[in-house]
Amino acid sequence: MKRLWNSAATAALSLLLVAAGAAPAPATSSYEYDRQADCRVGKRGPGRCMPGIVVKHWHEKGATKRGVGWVYASTEMTGQRRTYEARWLYQRPGGRLTAATGWKKAKALDSDATFVEASWGRDGRTGPQYPANTKVCIEFRGVGDRLCVRLR
Repeated sequence: MKRLWNSAATAALSLLLVAAGAAPAPATSSYEYDRQADCRVGKRGPGRCMPGIVVKHWHEKGATKRGVGWVYASTEMTGQRRTYEARWLYQRPGGRLTAATGWKKAKALDSDATFVEASWGRDGRTGPQYPANTKVCIEFRGVGDRLCVRLR
């Protein structure tokens, strides 16, 4: 019975994929998507950030506001600390640095627990909107300096 269901489900999924591939391409979007990222090289060398930031943002073509859909923070762990908390901040042009979120527990990314990460939001046209050239930063509590990127 289980084998019959699996083959029926596979056939239905194949049919759905073929139908989706035959559909006409969507009209050109009036939105642009971008991603800013930066990494301060860690003690273990290239490929390891201490810290690292990625910000995915979007805007309507010609608009001066940028929607921040997703923010990602990562860092190497040091031997003394066992838990890490991160947050992201923003600074509008000419404004002051403001916390966008509270502190969030960062989770270990690799099995040997040398690297932690935290993220906020989701991909797409979601999240708060800020003027172009707003600075978005991440920081880890008690770990060191902030790392920032600018929304283009």
